[in-house]
Amino acid sequence: MKRSLTLIAILSVALFVFTWTIVSAQRTGGYREIDKADEGAAAAAEFAVKAESEKKEMSYKLVSIEHAETQTVAGINYRLCLKVGYHKTDDEAETTEFVRVVVYRNLQNQYSLTSWTEENCGDPNN
Repeated sequence: MKRSLTLIAILSVALFVFTWTIVSAQRTGGYREIDKADEGAAAAAEFAVKAESEKKEMSYKLVSIEHAETQTVAGINYRLCLKVGYHKTDDEAETTEFVRVVVYRNLQNQYSLTSWTEENCGDPNN
C-alpha cells in the first residue's frame, strides 16, 4: 500500500512537470503583454514615430501608448498600439489615429521599424 502511494505521488509529479514543460514551450517565442509605461516600450514607440515621420516626411507625435507587448527573439520585438497625432496641413487642427507598430531592438540595442499599420487597436468600440 505504501509503495502504491509513493508510485502515485511520483507519477503525479512527473505528469505535472511534463504538462508544465509543454505549456511553457508553447508560450516561448510568443508575445506577452507588458506595462504601457515600460521604458523599453517607450523607447521603441519614440523610435517608431521618428522613423515613420522621416519616411513619410511628416511630423508625427506620440500621443499615448495604448497597448504594449514584447517577444524575445535574437533581440526583442515590441508590438505596440500607439495613438499618434499629426497635422494634414499647416492650417488644419491636429488629427489623431491609432497605429499598430512592430519595432525590433537587436542585441546591440539598435532599433528598426518592422511595420506601421493604421488600425483601431486602441479603440475600445472595435
